[in-house]
Amino acid sequence: MSVIMNLCLVATMGLLAIITGIFEDLESDVASTSNPNSQVQLAPQVGNRHKLFNRAISGEPLLVGTISAISGTISYVFISMNYSVILSLLVASIIAMIIQVVLSITAYMGRITSQALYNQPLFMDVILKHIPTSAAHSFISIFSITLLSYILCYMITPTFAITLPIATLLMGITLGSIGSAVGDIHYGAEKLYQHHTFGSGIAVSNNGDITTVDSIGSRNSIDIVRFASKFASPLSGLCFGIIIFLTFWIYIVFGITGGLIAGLIIVLLALICNCLLESHARNKYGSYNEETRK
Repeated sequence: MSVIMNLCLVATMGLLAIITGIFEDLESDVASTSNPNSQVQLAPQVGNRHKLFNRAISGEPLLVGTISAISGTISYVFISMNYSVILSLLVASIIAMIIQVVLSITAYMGRITSQALYNQPLFMDVILKHIPTSAAHSFISIFSITLLSYILCYMITPTFAITLPIATLLMGITLGSIGSAVGDIHYGAEKLYQHHTFGSGIAVSNNGDITTVDSIGSRNSIDIVRFASKFASPLSGLCFGIIIFLTFWIYIVFGITGGLIAGLIIVLLALICNCLLESHARNKYGSYNEETRK
Protein backbone atom coordinates (compact mmCIF):
# COMPACT_ATOMS: atom_id res chain seq x y z
CA MET A 1 0.00 0.00 0.00
CA SER A 2 2.90 2.37 0.74
CA VAL A 3 4.14 1.95 -2.82
CA ILE A 4 0.74 2.97 -4.20
CA MET A 5 0.57 5.93 -1.82
CA ASN A 6 4.09 6.99 -2.80
CA LEU A 7 3.21 6.78 -6.49
CA CYS A 8 0.16 8.97 -5.87
CA LEU A 9 2.36 11.50 -4.09
CA VAL A 10 4.91 11.40 -6.91
CA ALA A 11 2.11 11.96 -9.42
CA THR A 12 1.00 14.96 -7.36
CA MET A 13 4.58 16.25 -7.35
CA GLY A 14 4.66 15.87 -11.12
CA LEU A 15 1.46 17.90 -11.45
CA LEU A 16 2.81 20.59 -9.15
CA ALA A 17 6.03 20.61 -11.16
CA ILE A 18 4.07 21.25 -14.36
CA ILE A 19 2.23 24.17 -12.75
CA THR A 20 5.50 25.50 -11.33
CA GLY A 21 7.28 25.29 -14.67
CA ILE A 22 4.46 27.06 -16.52
CA PHE A 23 4.26 30.01 -14.16
CA GLU A 24 8.02 30.31 -13.61
CA ASP A 25 8.53 30.64 -17.35
CA LEU A 26 5.72 33.20 -17.63
CA GLU A 27 7.21 35.20 -14.75
CA SER A 28 10.57 35.08 -16.46
CA ASP A 29 9.00 36.35 -19.69
CA VAL A 30 7.35 39.25 -17.88
CA ALA A 31 10.73 40.37 -16.61
CA SER A 32 13.01 39.36 -19.53
CA THR A 33 15.01 37.46 -16.94
CA SER A 34 17.30 35.28 -18.97
CA ASN A 35 18.66 35.15 -22.52
CA PRO A 36 16.33 37.75 -24.13
CA ASN A 37 17.44 40.43 -21.68
CA SER A 38 20.60 40.98 -23.74
CA GLN A 39 18.60 41.99 -26.81
CA VAL A 40 16.34 44.24 -24.75
CA GLN A 41 19.23 45.92 -22.95
CA LEU A 42 21.10 46.61 -26.20
CA ALA A 43 18.07 48.16 -27.90
CA PRO A 44 18.51 51.77 -26.64
CA GLN A 45 22.15 51.73 -27.73
CA VAL A 46 21.08 51.29 -31.36
CA GLY A 47 18.26 53.82 -31.14
CA ASN A 48 15.34 51.54 -30.21
CA ARG A 49 13.65 53.02 -27.17
CA HIS A 50 11.22 50.51 -25.70
CA LYS A 51 8.67 49.73 -22.99
CA LEU A 52 9.81 46.18 -22.31
CA PHE A 53 10.47 45.22 -18.69
CA ASN A 54 14.18 44.45 -18.38
CA ARG A 55 15.16 42.97 -15.01
CA ALA A 56 17.81 40.25 -15.35
CA ILE A 57 18.83 40.23 -11.68
CA SER A 58 20.83 37.14 -12.51
CA GLY A 59 20.48 33.95 -14.48
CA GLU A 60 17.28 32.00 -13.90
CA PRO A 61 18.87 29.06 -12.02
CA LEU A 62 20.44 31.31 -9.40
CA LEU A 63 17.44 33.60 -9.04
CA VAL A 64 14.79 30.87 -8.87
CA GLY A 65 16.97 28.75 -6.58
CA THR A 66 17.54 31.65 -4.18
CA ILE A 67 13.91 32.72 -4.01
CA SER A 68 12.77 29.11 -3.58
CA ALA A 69 15.33 28.58 -0.81
CA ILE A 70 14.04 31.68 0.99
CA SER A 71 10.50 30.31 0.86
CA GLY A 72 11.67 26.86 1.96
CA THR A 73 13.67 28.27 4.87
CA ILE A 74 10.79 30.39 6.18
CA SER A 75 8.40 27.46 5.80
CA TYR A 76 10.83 25.20 7.69
CA VAL A 77 11.02 27.66 10.59
CA PHE A 78 7.23 28.02 10.82
CA ILE A 79 6.65 24.27 10.60
CA SER A 80 9.28 23.69 13.29
CA MET A 81 7.30 26.08 15.50
CA ASN A 82 4.20 23.87 14.97
CA TYR A 83 2.29 26.34 12.84
CA SER A 84 -0.22 25.06 10.29
CA VAL A 85 1.52 23.62 7.22
CA ILE A 86 -0.69 25.37 4.67
CA LEU A 87 -0.42 28.67 6.55
CA SER A 88 3.36 28.27 6.77
CA LEU A 89 3.70 27.60 3.05
CA LEU A 90 1.40 30.49 2.14
CA VAL A 91 3.15 33.04 4.36
CA ALA A 92 6.59 31.89 3.23
CA SER A 93 5.58 32.11 -0.44
CA ILE A 94 4.17 35.61 0.03
CA ILE A 95 7.35 36.82 1.78
CA ALA A 96 9.56 35.31 -0.94
CA MET A 97 7.34 36.86 -3.61
CA ILE A 98 7.66 40.30 -1.98
CA ILE A 99 11.46 39.95 -1.94
CA GLN A 100 11.44 39.04 -5.62
CA VAL A 101 9.16 41.99 -6.43
CA VAL A 102 11.47 44.42 -4.61
CA LEU A 103 14.48 43.03 -6.45
CA SER A 104 12.59 43.28 -9.74
CA ILE A 105 11.66 46.93 -9.25
CA THR A 106 15.14 48.03 -8.20
CA ALA A 107 16.80 45.99 -10.95
CA TYR A 108 14.49 47.40 -13.63
CA MET A 109 14.88 51.00 -12.49
CA GLY A 110 18.65 50.59 -12.20
CA ARG A 111 18.96 49.13 -15.68
CA ILE A 112 16.75 51.69 -17.35
CA THR A 113 18.25 54.73 -15.62
CA SER A 114 21.72 53.51 -16.59
CA GLN A 115 20.58 53.79 -20.22
CA ALA A 116 19.63 57.46 -19.93
CA LEU A 117 22.79 58.14 -21.95
CA TYR A 118 20.95 56.64 -24.93
CA ASN A 119 17.75 58.66 -24.29
CA GLN A 120 15.89 55.67 -22.85
CA PRO A 121 13.17 57.04 -20.52
CA LEU A 122 11.92 55.33 -17.38
CA PHE A 123 8.23 54.57 -17.90
CA MET A 124 6.34 54.30 -14.63
CA ASP A 125 3.39 52.62 -16.34
CA VAL A 126 5.72 49.73 -17.24
CA ILE A 127 6.29 49.12 -13.53
CA LEU A 128 2.60 49.48 -12.69
CA LYS A 129 1.55 47.01 -15.38
CA HIS A 130 4.30 44.42 -15.14
CA ILE A 131 4.95 44.13 -11.41
CA PRO A 132 1.44 42.85 -10.47
CA THR A 133 1.58 40.36 -13.34
CA SER A 134 5.05 39.23 -12.33
CA ALA A 135 4.02 38.97 -8.66
CA ALA A 136 1.00 36.79 -9.46
CA HIS A 137 3.03 34.38 -11.59
CA SER A 138 5.84 34.39 -9.03
CA PHE A 139 3.54 33.53 -6.10
CA ILE A 140 1.99 30.54 -7.87
CA SER A 141 5.42 29.28 -8.89
CA ILE A 142 6.98 29.71 -5.44
CA PHE A 143 4.03 28.18 -3.59
CA SER A 144 3.93 25.18 -5.94
CA ILE A 145 7.65 24.46 -5.67
CA THR A 146 7.57 24.83 -1.86
CA LEU A 147 4.60 22.47 -1.61
CA LEU A 148 6.32 20.04 -3.96
CA SER A 149 9.43 20.10 -1.77
CA TYR A 150 7.31 19.65 1.38
CA ILE A 151 5.77 16.47 -0.07
CA LEU A 152 9.26 15.20 -0.88
CA CYS A 153 10.66 15.89 2.59
CA TYR A 154 7.74 15.00 4.84
CA MET A 155 5.19 12.78 3.11
CA ILE A 156 6.98 10.23 0.91
CA THR A 157 8.07 7.11 2.82
CA PRO A 158 10.79 6.33 3.54
CA THR A 159 11.58 10.01 3.90
CA PHE A 160 14.53 11.50 2.05
CA ALA A 161 17.44 12.63 4.22
CA ILE A 162 17.16 16.25 3.10
CA THR A 163 15.77 19.38 4.74
CA LEU A 164 13.11 21.61 3.24
CA PRO A 165 15.43 24.60 2.53
CA ILE A 166 17.90 22.37 0.65
CA ALA A 167 15.10 20.65 -1.25
CA THR A 168 13.62 23.97 -2.40
CA LEU A 169 17.07 25.23 -3.37
CA LEU A 170 17.77 22.17 -5.54
CA MET A 171 14.29 22.25 -7.06
CA GLY A 172 14.63 25.97 -7.79
CA ILE A 173 18.00 25.57 -9.49
CA THR A 174 16.62 22.71 -11.57
CA LEU A 175 13.54 24.70 -12.53
CA GLY A 176 15.57 27.78 -13.43
CA SER A 177 17.86 25.69 -15.61
CA ILE A 178 14.86 24.24 -17.43
CA GLY A 179 13.40 27.71 -17.93
CA SER A 180 16.66 28.87 -19.51
CA ALA A 181 17.18 25.73 -21.59
CA VAL A 182 13.59 25.12 -22.75
CA GLY A 183 11.47 28.23 -22.28
CA ASP A 184 13.93 30.77 -23.68
CA ILE A 185 14.30 28.87 -26.94
CA HIS A 186 10.60 29.47 -27.58
CA TYR A 187 10.56 32.97 -26.07
CA GLY A 188 9.54 34.30 -29.44
CA ALA A 189 12.40 35.72 -31.48
CA GLU A 190 9.82 36.24 -34.22
CA LYS A 191 7.99 38.57 -31.82
CA LEU A 192 11.10 40.58 -31.00
CA TYR A 193 12.36 40.57 -34.61
CA GLN A 194 9.26 40.72 -36.79
CA HIS A 195 11.01 42.89 -39.39
CA HIS A 196 13.71 40.23 -39.93
CA THR A 197 13.25 37.19 -42.16
CA PHE A 198 11.73 34.34 -40.16
CA GLY A 199 14.02 31.34 -39.74
CA SER A 200 17.17 33.11 -40.85
CA GLY A 201 18.62 33.55 -37.38
CA ILE A 202 19.69 36.82 -35.79
CA ALA A 203 23.26 38.02 -36.14
CA VAL A 204 24.95 39.30 -33.00
CA SER A 205 25.26 42.72 -34.63
CA ASN A 206 21.44 42.88 -34.82
CA ASN A 207 20.74 41.82 -31.23
CA GLY A 208 19.43 45.23 -30.21
CA ASP A 209 17.46 45.76 -33.41
CA ILE A 210 14.19 44.62 -31.87
CA THR A 211 10.62 45.46 -32.87
CA THR A 212 9.27 47.93 -30.32
CA VAL A 213 5.83 48.68 -31.80
CA ASP A 214 2.86 46.32 -31.60
CA SER A 215 -0.38 46.37 -33.54
CA ILE A 216 -2.14 48.47 -30.90
CA GLY A 217 0.74 50.51 -29.50
CA SER A 218 4.14 50.11 -27.90
CA ARG A 219 5.25 46.55 -27.34
CA ASN A 220 5.73 45.46 -23.74
CA SER A 221 6.70 42.24 -22.01
CA ILE A 222 3.09 41.27 -21.39
CA ASP A 223 2.78 40.85 -25.16
CA ILE A 224 5.67 38.41 -24.97
CA VAL A 225 3.97 36.54 -22.12
CA ARG A 226 0.80 36.20 -24.16
CA PHE A 227 2.83 34.65 -26.98
CA ALA A 228 4.97 32.42 -24.74
CA SER A 229 1.94 31.06 -22.87
CA LYS A 230 0.88 29.21 -26.02
CA PHE A 231 3.95 26.98 -26.25
CA ALA A 232 7.07 27.94 -24.29
CA SER A 233 5.55 27.89 -20.81
CA PRO A 234 3.55 24.64 -21.20
CA LEU A 235 6.65 23.01 -22.67
CA SER A 236 8.80 24.18 -19.74
CA GLY A 237 6.22 22.89 -17.27
CA LEU A 238 5.93 19.56 -19.06
CA CYS A 239 9.72 19.16 -19.05
CA PHE A 240 9.99 19.86 -15.31
CA GLY A 241 7.02 17.61 -14.55
CA ILE A 242 8.47 14.71 -16.51
CA ILE A 243 11.84 15.08 -14.78
CA ILE A 244 10.30 15.15 -11.30
CA PHE A 245 7.94 12.25 -11.98
CA LEU A 246 10.49 9.97 -13.64
CA THR A 247 13.23 10.77 -11.14
CA PHE A 248 11.22 9.63 -8.14
CA TRP A 249 9.00 7.04 -9.86
CA ILE A 250 11.89 4.80 -10.87
CA TYR A 251 13.35 4.74 -7.35
CA ILE A 252 10.01 3.95 -5.72
CA VAL A 253 9.26 1.13 -8.16
CA PHE A 254 12.75 -0.35 -8.70
CA GLY A 255 14.64 0.70 -5.56
CA ILE A 256 17.98 2.51 -5.42
CA THR A 257 20.06 0.15 -7.59
CA GLY A 258 17.24 -0.66 -9.99
CA GLY A 259 16.34 3.03 -10.20
CA LEU A 260 19.88 3.95 -11.21
CA ILE A 261 19.83 1.33 -13.96
CA ALA A 262 16.34 2.39 -15.13
CA GLY A 263 17.41 6.04 -15.13
CA LEU A 264 20.47 5.25 -17.24
CA ILE A 265 18.31 3.35 -19.73
CA ILE A 266 15.84 6.26 -19.96
CA VAL A 267 18.67 8.76 -20.56
CA LEU A 268 20.19 6.57 -23.29
CA LEU A 269 16.81 6.13 -24.99
CA ALA A 270 16.18 9.89 -24.87
CA LEU A 271 19.65 10.55 -26.31
CA ILE A 272 19.10 8.08 -29.16
CA CYS A 273 15.67 9.50 -29.98
CA ASN A 274 17.07 13.04 -29.96
CA CYS A 275 19.89 12.07 -32.35
CA LEU A 276 17.46 10.33 -34.70
CA LEU A 277 15.09 13.31 -34.68
CA GLU A 278 17.91 15.78 -35.38
CA SER A 279 19.30 13.64 -38.21
CA HIS A 280 15.84 13.30 -39.73
CA ALA A 281 15.26 17.08 -39.58
CA ARG A 282 18.65 17.90 -41.10
CA ASN A 283 18.24 15.35 -43.89
CA LYS A 284 14.74 16.51 -44.74
CA TYR A 285 15.10 20.29 -44.47
CA GLY A 286 18.84 20.91 -44.79
CA SER A 287 20.40 24.25 -43.98
CA TYR A 288 18.48 27.51 -44.24
CA ASN A 289 18.18 29.04 -47.72
CA GLU A 290 15.59 30.77 -49.84
CA GLU A 291 14.14 27.47 -51.12
CA THR A 292 13.63 25.96 -47.68
CA ARG A 293 12.11 29.22 -46.46
CA LYS A 294 9.44 28.95 -49.15
